[in-house]
Amino acid sequence: MSENKIGFIGTGNIAGAIFGGIVSSGYIKPENILVFDKDSDKTFPFVKEGAKIAKDAKELVLASDFVFLTIKPQIYPAVLEEIRSVSEGTCFIDVAAGISTLYVKEFLGPYAHVIRAMPNTPLMCGMGSTALVKSDPVTDKEFDFVRGCFDSSGITVVVDESMINVITAISGSAPAYVMRFASDIISFGVAAGLSADDCKKLVLQVFSGSAKLASESPQSLDQLIKNVTSPNGTTEAGLKTLTSDGFDKIVDACLSATVRRAEELSK
Repeated sequence: MSENKIGFIGTGNIAGAIFGGIVSSGYIKPENILVFDKDSDKTFPFVKEGAKIAKDAKELVLASDFVFLTIKPQIYPAVLEEIRSVSEGTCFIDVAAGISTLYVKEFLGPYAHVIRAMPNTPLMCGMGSTALVKSDPVTDKEFDFVRGCFDSSGITVVVDESMINVITAISGSAPAYVMRFASDIISFGVAAGLSADDCKKLVLQVFSGSAKLASESPQSLDQLIKNVTSPNGTTEAGLKTLTSDGFDKIVDACLSATVRRAEELSK
């Protein structure tokens, strides 16, 4: 268990997911966690689990070794300006989409210790996928500690910051696309006469079971698809329709649009 003091500026869903992972795993004691949010009601779940409340962002930074900037992108300038004078000696974790490590350093100074993280919402159930970017002069010890925080709620990969917009598409935004596909399959089953509860139960098990099989099997995804596909069978009929209707192109267009928008939002 680490004795590092950590803080959260902003106590929304992602902050709650990170907090839940590190506390439930025993990675950090809740009494070593400080939180601040202008909407004090949002801090209640954290305090209920043993975290402490800071009176403002400055107090939080001064008392923390690591600070998670779990705030909306548009709030970054005001918060970074507020904490600029007390930022030395603290490692900051930049979690907002479109906010680069360079942008944070424009406010906190070129030698600020900043780690960028791109998590996704399954972090909230301990199944997150988080990409991390290490920037100079962050130390290996600092980076390993932060990686451990996210590993408490899922898996992590380390990428170059130039890849973060691609990560946004294939991991950050992708849960919405997966759930959209699941929702469409459920809707088909309900329209055909299945109960909504039964259909949802079956389809979501298909998604979780397929993910587990794909992650544990030594076979490639292409081979696993073939394993379900009998010649001239039902699955083959469905796959042929996906191909003829341009499914691959639609997926590519969807992800490309996500990357473009991430680039537009980047600072």
